[in-house]
Amino acid sequence: MMINRINFLLLFISQQAIAFNLSHFIFPKVSHEFRPPPSQFLTDVIGSISESEKWKLEDIRVSKLEIEKVRYGNMQRYEIEFLLANKKDYVFHLRDEVSMWKRFRGDNKGSDFEVLANRVSSRAVVGSVRMEGPLELIVSGDGEMSLALPWNTSHAGLKRILVGEDITVEVKNAHEVSLFQTTDLGRPEERNLIALREQCRQWFFPYLTCMALLPVRISGSASVVAFRTRNPGQHITINLLSKDIIDLSPDICYSEHTNKKQRFPVVSLRMRIRLLEKILKSFLGVRINSNAARAKLKAKIKASTTFRFHLELERNIRMNDTRWKTMAEWRTRPNVEHVWFEVLARIERKRLKPLVVKKKKPVVGVDSSAWSNLMSNMSFTKLSSVLVAPEALTM
Repeated sequence: MMINRINFLLLFISQQAIAFNLSHFIFPKVSHEFRPPPSQFLTDVIGSISESEKWKLEDIRVSKLEIEKVRYGNMQRYEIEFLLANKKDYVFHLRDEVSMWKRFRGDNKGSDFEVLANRVSSRAVVGSVRMEGPLELIVSGDGEMSLALPWNTSHAGLKRILVGEDITVEVKNAHEVSLFQTTDLGRPEERNLIALREQCRQWFFPYLTCMALLPVRISGSASVVAFRTRNPGQHITINLLSKDIIDLSPDICYSEHTNKKQRFPVVSLRMRIRLLEKILKSFLGVRINSNAARAKLKAKIKASTTFRFHLELERNIRMNDTRWKTMAEWRTRPNVEHVWFEVLARIERKRLKPLVVKKKKPVVGVDSSAWSNLMSNMSFTKLSSVLVAPEALTM
Protein backbone atom coordinates (compact mmCIF):
# COMPACT_ATOMS: atom_id res chain seq x y z
CA MET A 1 0.00 0.00 0.00
CA MET A 2 2.83 2.33 0.89
CA ILE A 3 4.57 1.54 -2.43
CA ASN A 4 1.44 2.47 -4.40
CA ARG A 5 1.24 5.84 -2.64
CA ILE A 6 4.89 6.59 -3.42
CA ASN A 7 4.41 5.74 -7.09
CA PHE A 8 1.32 7.95 -7.26
CA LEU A 9 3.22 10.83 -5.63
CA LEU A 10 6.13 10.54 -8.06
CA LEU A 11 3.74 10.45 -11.03
CA PHE A 12 1.95 13.56 -9.74
CA ILE A 13 5.25 15.47 -9.28
CA SER A 14 6.46 14.54 -12.77
CA GLN A 15 3.17 15.69 -14.34
CA GLN A 16 3.31 18.98 -12.47
CA ALA A 17 6.94 19.52 -13.55
CA ILE A 18 5.96 19.01 -17.15
CA ALA A 19 2.99 21.32 -16.80
CA PHE A 20 5.05 24.13 -15.30
CA ASN A 21 8.22 23.71 -17.40
CA LEU A 22 9.50 27.24 -18.12
CA SER A 23 11.14 26.13 -21.36
CA HIS A 24 7.65 26.14 -22.94
CA PHE A 25 7.19 29.83 -22.21
CA ILE A 26 10.53 31.31 -23.30
CA PHE A 27 12.22 31.72 -26.69
CA PRO A 28 13.63 28.36 -27.84
CA LYS A 29 17.39 28.08 -27.41
CA VAL A 30 19.49 27.55 -30.51
CA SER A 31 21.00 24.10 -30.34
CA HIS A 32 24.03 24.71 -32.57
CA GLU A 33 26.73 27.30 -32.08
CA PHE A 34 27.33 30.08 -34.62
CA ARG A 35 30.24 29.36 -36.91
CA PRO A 36 31.78 32.18 -38.96
CA PRO A 37 32.00 31.62 -42.71
CA PRO A 38 35.31 30.22 -43.99
CA SER A 39 38.02 32.68 -44.96
CA GLN A 40 38.10 33.86 -48.57
CA PHE A 41 41.87 34.38 -48.48
CA LEU A 42 42.78 31.22 -50.43
CA THR A 43 39.62 31.05 -52.54
CA ASP A 44 41.25 32.27 -55.76
CA VAL A 45 44.22 29.92 -55.36
CA ILE A 46 41.99 26.88 -54.75
CA GLY A 47 39.70 27.92 -57.61
CA SER A 48 42.65 28.16 -60.00
CA ILE A 49 43.86 24.68 -59.00
CA SER A 50 40.35 23.26 -59.33
CA GLU A 51 40.01 24.70 -62.82
CA SER A 52 43.41 23.53 -64.05
CA GLU A 53 43.03 20.01 -62.61
CA LYS A 54 39.34 19.79 -63.60
CA TRP A 55 38.31 18.98 -60.04
CA LYS A 56 35.02 19.79 -58.42
CA LEU A 57 35.48 22.67 -56.01
CA GLU A 58 33.33 21.06 -53.31
CA ASP A 59 35.59 17.98 -53.27
CA ILE A 60 38.82 19.74 -52.28
CA ARG A 61 39.99 21.42 -49.08
CA VAL A 62 43.24 22.65 -47.60
CA SER A 63 45.04 19.88 -45.74
CA LYS A 64 48.39 21.43 -44.85
CA LEU A 65 50.24 24.74 -45.21
CA GLU A 66 53.53 25.02 -43.34
CA ILE A 67 53.88 28.65 -42.26
CA GLU A 68 57.54 28.28 -41.27
CA LYS A 69 58.38 27.44 -44.90
CA VAL A 70 56.51 30.38 -46.47
CA ARG A 71 58.68 32.94 -48.28
CA TYR A 72 57.67 36.47 -49.23
CA GLY A 73 59.27 39.32 -51.14
CA ASN A 74 58.39 42.88 -52.16
CA MET A 75 58.21 44.03 -55.76
CA GLN A 76 56.87 46.89 -57.88
CA ARG A 77 53.89 46.54 -60.19
CA TYR A 78 53.25 48.80 -63.17
CA GLU A 79 49.80 49.49 -64.58
CA ILE A 80 49.82 51.42 -67.89
CA GLU A 81 46.55 52.32 -69.58
CA PHE A 82 46.02 53.99 -72.97
CA LEU A 83 42.68 55.74 -73.52
CA LEU A 84 41.98 56.48 -77.18
CA ALA A 85 39.38 58.78 -78.71
CA ASN A 86 37.25 55.82 -79.79
CA LYS A 87 36.52 55.11 -76.09
CA LYS A 88 38.63 51.95 -76.10
CA ASP A 89 41.04 51.27 -73.28
CA TYR A 90 44.19 49.19 -73.56
CA VAL A 91 45.59 48.19 -70.17
CA PHE A 92 48.99 46.56 -69.64
CA HIS A 93 50.21 45.03 -66.37
CA LEU A 94 53.94 44.65 -65.76
CA ARG A 95 55.93 43.72 -62.68
CA ASP A 96 59.50 43.45 -61.45
CA GLU A 97 61.10 40.31 -60.15
CA VAL A 98 61.49 39.75 -56.43
CA SER A 99 65.10 40.50 -55.52
CA MET A 100 65.14 38.87 -52.05
CA TRP A 101 62.89 36.32 -50.34
CA LYS A 102 62.27 36.53 -46.59
CA ARG A 103 60.66 34.43 -43.84
CA PHE A 104 58.06 35.46 -41.31
CA ARG A 105 59.76 36.78 -38.19
CA GLY A 106 59.09 35.77 -34.60
CA ASP A 107 57.28 32.80 -33.17
CA ASN A 108 54.63 31.82 -35.72
CA LYS A 109 53.40 28.65 -34.01
CA GLY A 110 49.63 28.76 -34.04
CA SER A 111 49.57 31.93 -36.13
CA ASP A 112 47.23 32.29 -39.05
CA PHE A 113 48.73 32.57 -42.54
CA GLU A 114 46.18 35.19 -43.57
CA VAL A 115 47.00 37.44 -40.60
CA LEU A 116 50.75 37.22 -41.15
CA ALA A 117 50.46 37.76 -44.90
CA ASN A 118 48.24 40.85 -44.57
CA ARG A 119 50.57 42.23 -41.91
CA VAL A 120 53.68 42.13 -44.09
CA SER A 121 51.72 43.27 -47.15
CA SER A 122 50.48 46.39 -45.37
CA ARG A 123 54.10 47.44 -44.81
CA ALA A 124 55.10 47.16 -48.47
CA VAL A 125 56.25 50.41 -50.06
CA VAL A 126 57.59 51.45 -53.45
CA GLY A 127 61.37 51.38 -53.29
CA SER A 128 62.79 54.31 -55.23
CA VAL A 129 61.18 56.21 -58.12
CA ARG A 130 63.30 58.78 -59.93
CA MET A 131 61.57 61.63 -61.77
CA GLU A 132 62.90 64.50 -63.85
CA GLY A 133 61.25 67.93 -63.88
CA PRO A 134 59.24 69.81 -64.80
CA LEU A 135 56.60 68.18 -62.62
CA GLU A 136 54.48 68.73 -59.50
CA LEU A 137 54.46 66.24 -56.65
CA ILE A 138 51.11 66.08 -54.83
CA VAL A 139 50.55 63.85 -51.81
CA SER A 140 47.00 62.59 -51.24
CA GLY A 141 45.08 62.08 -48.02
CA ASP A 142 46.83 62.49 -44.70
CA GLY A 143 50.27 61.73 -46.12
CA GLU A 144 53.16 64.17 -46.00
CA MET A 145 56.48 64.55 -47.79
CA SER A 146 59.90 65.27 -46.34
CA LEU A 147 62.38 66.94 -48.68
CA ALA A 148 66.17 66.66 -48.54
CA LEU A 149 68.31 69.06 -50.61
CA PRO A 150 72.05 69.47 -51.23
CA TRP A 151 74.10 71.23 -48.57
CA ASN A 152 72.17 69.44 -45.77
CA THR A 153 68.97 71.43 -46.23
CA SER A 154 65.68 69.70 -45.43
CA HIS A 155 61.96 70.47 -45.10
CA ALA A 156 59.13 68.39 -43.58
CA GLY A 157 55.33 68.38 -43.61
CA LEU A 158 55.01 69.20 -47.33
CA LYS A 159 51.90 68.55 -49.40
CA ARG A 160 53.10 69.86 -52.79
CA ILE A 161 56.53 70.18 -54.35
CA LEU A 162 56.93 72.14 -57.60
CA VAL A 163 59.95 70.80 -59.49
CA GLY A 164 61.42 72.87 -62.30
CA GLU A 165 63.39 71.74 -65.32
CA ASP A 166 66.89 70.30 -64.88
CA ILE A 167 65.94 69.11 -61.37
CA THR A 168 65.58 65.45 -60.48
CA VAL A 169 63.68 64.14 -57.47
CA GLU A 170 63.89 60.65 -56.01
CA VAL A 171 60.75 59.50 -54.17
CA LYS A 172 61.12 56.72 -51.60
CA ASN A 173 58.74 54.69 -49.39
CA ALA A 174 55.49 55.73 -51.11
CA HIS A 175 52.59 53.27 -51.35
CA GLU A 176 51.67 54.31 -54.88
CA VAL A 177 52.80 56.76 -57.58
CA SER A 178 50.36 57.71 -60.35
CA LEU A 179 50.06 60.27 -63.11
CA PHE A 180 47.81 61.20 -66.01
CA GLN A 181 49.29 62.60 -69.22
CA THR A 182 48.36 63.31 -72.80
CA THR A 183 50.26 61.05 -75.17
CA ASP A 184 50.74 61.25 -78.92
CA LEU A 185 51.80 57.60 -79.36
CA GLY A 186 55.02 58.70 -81.08
CA ARG A 187 53.63 61.68 -83.10
CA PRO A 188 54.37 65.23 -81.84
CA GLU A 189 51.25 67.37 -81.52
CA GLU A 190 51.70 71.13 -81.23
CA ARG A 191 48.27 71.73 -79.74
CA ASN A 192 49.10 69.48 -76.80
CA LEU A 193 52.08 71.66 -75.93
CA ILE A 194 50.01 74.83 -76.31
CA ALA A 195 47.36 73.47 -73.95
CA LEU A 196 50.01 72.60 -71.38
CA ARG A 197 51.59 76.05 -71.50
CA GLU A 198 48.18 77.69 -71.22
CA GLN A 199 47.40 75.56 -68.18
CA CYS A 200 50.72 76.62 -66.66
CA ARG A 201 49.86 80.34 -67.03
CA GLN A 202 46.50 79.87 -65.31
CA TRP A 203 48.02 78.44 -62.12
CA PHE A 204 48.56 80.38 -58.94
CA PHE A 205 52.23 81.13 -59.64
CA PRO A 206 52.70 83.46 -62.65
CA TYR A 207 56.49 83.04 -62.80
CA LEU A 208 56.21 79.36 -63.81
CA THR A 209 56.16 80.08 -67.57
CA CYS A 210 59.06 77.94 -68.77
CA MET A 211 57.20 74.64 -69.17
CA ALA A 212 53.98 73.18 -67.81
CA LEU A 213 54.29 71.12 -64.64
CA LEU A 214 52.89 67.63 -64.98
CA PRO A 215 51.07 66.57 -61.76
CA VAL A 216 52.33 63.34 -60.18
CA ARG A 217 50.29 62.02 -57.25
CA ILE A 218 51.73 60.10 -54.32
CA SER A 219 49.80 57.89 -51.92
CA GLY A 220 51.15 57.60 -48.40
CA SER A 221 53.93 59.50 -46.68
CA ALA A 222 57.21 59.55 -48.60
CA SER A 223 60.70 60.98 -48.45
CA VAL A 224 61.99 63.03 -51.39
CA VAL A 225 65.58 63.80 -52.35
CA ALA A 226 66.15 66.59 -54.90
CA PHE A 227 69.31 67.42 -56.90
CA ARG A 228 70.29 69.00 -60.21
CA THR A 229 70.05 66.60 -63.13
CA ARG A 230 73.26 67.66 -64.90
CA ASN A 231 75.27 68.57 -61.83
CA PRO A 232 73.95 66.93 -58.64
CA GLY A 233 76.00 69.11 -56.32
CA GLN A 234 74.90 72.39 -57.86
CA HIS A 235 72.69 74.88 -55.99
CA ILE A 236 68.86 74.73 -56.24
CA THR A 237 66.77 77.85 -55.79
CA ILE A 238 64.14 77.35 -53.08
CA ASN A 239 60.94 79.35 -52.75
CA LEU A 240 58.69 78.43 -49.79
CA LEU A 241 55.22 79.43 -51.04
CA SER A 242 53.42 78.31 -47.88
CA LYS A 243 54.03 76.04 -44.91
CA ASP A 244 53.30 72.92 -47.01
CA ILE A 245 54.12 74.07 -50.59
CA ILE A 246 57.66 74.57 -51.88
CA ASP A 247 59.03 75.48 -55.30
CA LEU A 248 62.33 74.14 -56.64
CA SER A 249 63.68 75.94 -59.69
CA PRO A 250 67.04 76.12 -61.51
CA ASP A 251 69.06 79.28 -61.81
CA ILE A 252 68.01 79.81 -65.43
CA CYS A 253 64.82 79.30 -67.41
CA TYR A 254 65.12 76.88 -70.32
CA SER A 255 62.87 78.86 -72.63
CA GLU A 256 64.26 77.12 -75.74
CA HIS A 257 62.67 73.87 -74.53
CA THR A 258 59.16 75.31 -74.48
CA ASN A 259 58.26 74.09 -77.98
CA LYS A 260 59.80 70.67 -77.50
CA LYS A 261 57.87 67.53 -76.77
CA GLN A 262 57.59 67.03 -73.02
CA ARG A 263 59.36 63.88 -71.86
CA PHE A 264 57.76 61.38 -69.56
CA PRO A 265 59.00 62.38 -66.08
CA VAL A 266 59.22 58.92 -64.43
CA VAL A 267 62.50 57.40 -65.57
CA SER A 268 61.60 53.76 -64.82
CA LEU A 269 58.47 54.00 -67.00
CA ARG A 270 59.96 55.59 -70.12
CA MET A 271 61.29 52.46 -71.80
CA ARG A 272 58.20 50.47 -70.84
CA ILE A 273 55.85 53.08 -72.30
CA ARG A 274 57.85 53.39 -75.51
CA LEU A 275 57.77 49.62 -75.98
CA LEU A 276 54.01 49.49 -75.33
CA GLU A 277 53.44 52.37 -77.75
CA LYS A 278 55.24 50.43 -80.49
CA ILE A 279 53.20 47.32 -79.72
CA LEU A 280 49.95 49.29 -79.75
CA LYS A 281 50.81 51.04 -83.03
CA SER A 282 51.68 47.76 -84.73
CA PHE A 283 48.48 46.19 -83.40
CA LEU A 284 46.13 49.01 -84.46
CA GLY A 285 47.93 49.91 -87.68
CA VAL A 286 46.20 52.61 -89.74
CA ARG A 287 43.46 53.10 -87.14
CA ILE A 288 45.94 54.72 -84.77
CA ASN A 289 46.30 57.87 -86.93
CA SER A 290 42.77 59.16 -86.25
CA ASN A 291 42.94 58.56 -82.51
CA ALA A 292 46.54 59.37 -81.59
CA ALA A 293 46.09 63.13 -81.20
CA ARG A 294 43.57 62.77 -78.36
CA ALA A 295 45.03 59.74 -76.60
CA LYS A 296 45.44 59.80 -72.84
CA LEU A 297 47.86 57.85 -70.72
CA LYS A 298 47.44 56.64 -67.14
CA ALA A 299 50.36 55.08 -65.31
CA LYS A 300 50.65 53.68 -61.78
CA ILE A 301 53.48 52.19 -59.76
CA LYS A 302 52.27 50.13 -56.82
CA ALA A 303 53.99 48.28 -54.03
CA SER A 304 53.11 44.59 -53.93
CA THR A 305 54.07 41.56 -51.85
CA THR A 306 54.56 38.14 -53.42
CA PHE A 307 54.34 34.86 -51.49
CA ARG A 308 55.87 31.49 -52.35
CA PHE A 309 54.65 28.45 -50.44
CA HIS A 310 53.71 24.78 -50.66
CA LEU A 311 50.06 23.86 -50.27
CA GLU A 312 48.63 20.40 -49.72
CA LEU A 313 45.06 19.78 -50.83
CA GLU A 314 42.86 16.87 -49.85
CA ARG A 315 40.39 15.67 -52.48
CA ASN A 316 37.48 13.27 -52.25
CA ILE A 317 37.67 10.55 -54.91
CA ARG A 318 34.34 9.84 -56.56
CA MET A 319 33.26 6.52 -58.05
CA ASN A 320 33.42 7.92 -61.61
CA ASP A 321 36.83 9.54 -61.16
CA THR A 322 38.60 9.40 -64.54
CA ARG A 323 42.11 9.14 -63.10
CA TRP A 324 41.42 6.17 -60.85
CA LYS A 325 39.40 4.38 -63.55
CA THR A 326 42.60 3.89 -65.52
CA MET A 327 44.40 2.25 -62.59
CA ALA A 328 44.92 -1.52 -62.48
CA GLU A 329 42.26 -3.52 -60.71
CA TRP A 330 44.71 -4.99 -58.19
CA ARG A 331 45.45 -1.53 -56.74
CA THR A 332 43.66 -0.43 -53.62
CA ARG A 333 41.32 2.45 -54.41
CA PRO A 334 41.43 5.16 -51.70
CA ASN A 335 38.58 7.44 -50.73
CA VAL A 336 40.73 10.58 -50.61
CA GLU A 337 44.03 11.69 -52.07
CA HIS A 338 46.56 14.33 -50.98
CA VAL A 339 48.32 16.44 -53.61
CA TRP A 340 51.03 19.07 -53.08
CA PHE A 341 51.22 22.30 -55.09
CA GLU A 342 53.88 24.99 -55.27
CA VAL A 343 52.15 28.39 -55.39
CA LEU A 344 53.43 31.84 -56.29
CA ALA A 345 50.81 34.48 -55.47
CA ARG A 346 50.40 38.13 -54.51
CA ILE A 347 47.91 39.94 -52.30
CA GLU A 348 45.26 42.09 -53.93
CA ARG A 349 42.44 43.53 -51.81
CA LYS A 350 43.33 41.18 -48.95
CA ARG A 351 43.04 38.07 -51.12
CA LEU A 352 45.73 35.93 -52.67
CA LYS A 353 45.83 36.13 -56.47
CA PRO A 354 47.74 33.18 -57.99
CA LEU A 355 50.55 34.02 -60.41
CA VAL A 356 52.05 30.55 -60.92
CA VAL A 357 50.69 27.22 -59.65
CA LYS A 358 52.81 24.10 -60.15
CA LYS A 359 51.71 20.61 -59.23
CA LYS A 360 54.38 18.57 -57.48
CA LYS A 361 54.84 14.99 -58.64
CA PRO A 362 53.14 12.67 -56.13
CA VAL A 363 55.20 10.01 -54.41
CA VAL A 364 53.40 6.66 -54.15
CA GLY A 365 54.24 5.16 -50.78
CA VAL A 366 52.61 1.71 -50.91
CA ASP A 367 50.28 -0.26 -53.15
CA SER A 368 48.22 -3.12 -51.72
CA SER A 369 46.50 -6.07 -53.37
CA ALA A 370 44.63 -9.10 -52.11
CA TRP A 371 46.37 -12.47 -52.40
CA SER A 372 43.48 -13.81 -54.44
CA ASN A 373 44.39 -11.49 -57.32
CA LEU A 374 47.94 -12.88 -57.44
CA MET A 375 47.26 -16.61 -56.96
CA SER A 376 45.94 -17.03 -60.50
CA ASN A 377 49.48 -16.54 -61.86
CA MET A 378 51.28 -18.59 -59.18
CA SER A 379 51.65 -22.33 -58.62
CA PHE A 380 51.11 -23.63 -55.07
CA THR A 381 51.54 -27.37 -55.79
CA LYS A 382 54.28 -27.67 -53.20
CA LEU A 383 52.94 -25.05 -50.81
CA SER A 384 49.98 -25.55 -48.58
CA SER A 385 47.20 -22.97 -49.00
CA VAL A 386 47.00 -22.59 -45.26
CA LEU A 387 50.32 -20.77 -45.35
CA VAL A 388 48.93 -18.00 -47.55
CA ALA A 389 48.44 -14.85 -45.49
CA PRO A 390 44.82 -13.64 -45.29
CA GLU A 391 45.74 -9.90 -45.38
CA ALA A 392 46.55 -7.91 -48.50
CA LEU A 393 50.03 -7.93 -49.98
CA THR A 394 51.79 -4.55 -49.61
CA MET A 395 54.38 -3.64 -52.25
